[in-house]
Amino acid sequence: MNQQLPFFSPLALQDALKLSREMLEHLPVGIALFDPELRLLSVNRLAIEMLEFPKEMFSGEMPTLEDLLYFNACRGEYGPGDPHEQTRKRMELALRLEPHRFVRKRPDGMVLDVIGAPLPGGGFVSIYTDITEHERNATAMRDQALYLRSVLAHLPQGISVFDEQLRLKCWNDKFLEVLDLPPEGVYADVPFEDLIRYPARRGEFGPGDPEAYVQQRREWALRFEPHRLERTRPTGRTHLIEGCPMQADGRTVGFVSSYIDITENKAREAALTEKNELLQTLADNLPCGVSIFDRNLHLVLMNDEAIRLLGFSRELVNQCPHFSELARFNAERGEYGAVDVEAFVADLTAKALHPTHHRLERVRPNGVVIDLVGAPIPHGGFVTLYSDVTEQRNAARAIERLAHHDTLTGLANRYALEARLDQLVADARRHNRRLAVLFLDMDNFKGINDSMGHGVGDEFLRVTAQRLRSAVRENDIVARLGGDEFVVVLSDMGEPQHALSAATKLLEQLSQPVTLAGQELSPSTSIGICFFPQDGRDRGSLMQSADIAMYQAKQMGKGTYRCFDPAMMEVATQRAAMERALKEAVACKRFEVHYQPLVDCRSRAVLGCEALIRWQHPDGHWIAPLDFIPLAEELGLINQVGEQVLQLACSALAQWHREGHAHLGMSVNLSAVQLRNPLLPEQIADILHMNGLPGTALTLEITESVAMQDPQTSIHRLEQIRALGVRLAMDDFGTGYSSLAYLQRLPLNILKLDRSFVQEMETNPNDAAICTASIGLAHHLGLIVVAEGVETEAQHAFLDSLGCDVCQGYLFSRPLPGDALRQWLGGLPGGSTA
Repeated sequence: MNQQLPFFSPLALQDALKLSREMLEHLPVGIALFDPELRLLSVNRLAIEMLEFPKEMFSGEMPTLEDLLYFNACRGEYGPGDPHEQTRKRMELALRLEPHRFVRKRPDGMVLDVIGAPLPGGGFVSIYTDITEHERNATAMRDQALYLRSVLAHLPQGISVFDEQLRLKCWNDKFLEVLDLPPEGVYADVPFEDLIRYPARRGEFGPGDPEAYVQQRREWALRFEPHRLERTRPTGRTHLIEGCPMQADGRTVGFVSSYIDITENKAREAALTEKNELLQTLADNLPCGVSIFDRNLHLVLMNDEAIRLLGFSRELVNQCPHFSELARFNAERGEYGAVDVEAFVADLTAKALHPTHHRLERVRPNGVVIDLVGAPIPHGGFVTLYSDVTEQRNAARAIERLAHHDTLTGLANRYALEARLDQLVADARRHNRRLAVLFLDMDNFKGINDSMGHGVGDEFLRVTAQRLRSAVRENDIVARLGGDEFVVVLSDMGEPQHALSAATKLLEQLSQPVTLAGQELSPSTSIGICFFPQDGRDRGSLMQSADIAMYQAKQMGKGTYRCFDPAMMEVATQRAAMERALKEAVACKRFEVHYQPLVDCRSRAVLGCEALIRWQHPDGHWIAPLDFIPLAEELGLINQVGEQVLQLACSALAQWHREGHAHLGMSVNLSAVQLRNPLLPEQIADILHMNGLPGTALTLEITESVAMQDPQTSIHRLEQIRALGVRLAMDDFGTGYSSLAYLQRLPLNILKLDRSFVQEMETNPNDAAICTASIGLAHHLGLIVVAEGVETEAQHAFLDSLGCDVCQGYLFSRPLPGDALRQWLGGLPGGSTA
């Protein structure tokens, strides 16, 4: 008999109705039946529990669908909005009485598969399936839930109901379709074994005697035990079969079974497994560690890098432990320090249940610094990234140290000194205490650095720093400002005499000989001392006062200390004014050059001039070179000054050449600082080229002391200059300490006798002997001799008799400004000779 709708035999109608009620109550789904006016006719327990309706709503007159919708809207089941409007829209859809299916997520997190369908005789059925488990384990499997069309005929899964004698009482078309049963073989009260015989004979249970399989399954069925199994048919389709015994009046009256095609679900599970494996592979190849915990705080994933950084074992991780287990494991091995393990784990776990975006650093007992970045996962749980930042943090600490410490000596630097001194001044002001600030400058450091090289100079500073640190108290500040300048701050000082005693001790310590590069050096230090509050009430004024006092100590002869005196401020102010004026003169190129002629000793023919710098102060008075050249060197301006003088001298010489004095040359003095400048040869070449002069037109003069400061560098630089064709002269010969061997190594052309020997040679036999020997020596070395300071005819005659080549002095002309020199040249007999 071919039936399209559920069939109940007349004899079994009463039992079938009872079975139907029991079936509805025991189905693994929630079911609600509505009449044609959409008033609730029946609802099973599972539906009420799933939808969390109060039982009181169903104790009297059954509510309408509209009542239920409005109740839900009022408690926010449909999200924010007007409950009346939400109810109205849903009633419009419901009144269509159309089949529908949708997934609904309730506020408590339960996910329901909701299926609605009109009943053939009028009315409507709604079926609710809890698919939360499927949604949590595999989101992709949610869409796979079968539509429930109606109770029995309209259910998307196959349904069968057998009584206690295993006779079929109720079924639907899907039951036939899933098991591939012939319609004519399915009828009321057909025995279970007759139905199972069809798949058995088709070999669906495997090879062997079909009847044996039939009897085996009949015996299983008679146990009336809940069961759930998967079965794959020869067609390749996989079905999930679930059975549940039905109880009535305390006895088993049969069982209901559902049959669901889960082929696609299985495929999705396989795909999900493959994706998880791919995700694990990807995670294991990330440059950082990663872990994922689900909403229940069970470990879902942890890659190899995270395992390495956190010190876990793969065996532990593979067990997918709970967050609290890993926290306890860490706490027990001291990862969090000395803590109450259980209390700490409980607190940590409680926080993990409510994850937030966070970032923190964790230092493991092995010293590894881990940067942790955590973020919650939308559907519960959280993900954490782990990066090993040990090297970065070590580098940051090193940078922080560099920011506050001098890299060469390890002492506090200027930045740290200023911050600490500000703090000490504030404390001293608050507690009425004294402070002493000692400003130290190494007197002979420049000579050490220049003559022995920067490497030795650096080592000298390191030794000085060690001596300073050992000579003061632990709580005193020792800082290096830069170069050879140091500052010591004596905090919480008693009487001023304590600072003087400390200064004396420092001078003694720092004056001890030190051997570097095989040479014994005798250091000397000048110290300036000032006191808070009398010499300054803030850091700036204290540093200024100590600096001024130190400068006065140097003026007194070095190797001593001076305490600040207000009178020193006037001297410092004058010096500061001189510095400003000198800097302005350099910037505005306000220097002038005067020229003193150089004449042939025998013929008195003018051979050239020596360029001599002159500076007129803004107040009008002229300042001697000896008064500002050392200051220019100290301020680092000498290279600019020297370049300006060289440019002025060469420009003037070029003009003289254009005016018919092409035979004239120019001599210009070089300082030690200029000679150390590696760009000097290039600078000279550029100026000569700019003025159209050959190198032979220029003579550069250096003193013995300049050449001796750094012999190797001096020789190299002079050879570079000599290669330009420029002539080189040793100025003030006889006043320095150069040896003849060293003199031979210098690429010189000219030797200049110092004026001190020339002026006394008529009356002092020793000076005359020096002049005689010097001229002979110079000629023996192939050098031209120039005598400076020739003021009398007798001096000139004596020098001429000795064979001196060139003379220079007031006998011939004073140094003249450029225009005056041109007039002087024009007034000579022949325009160019004396």
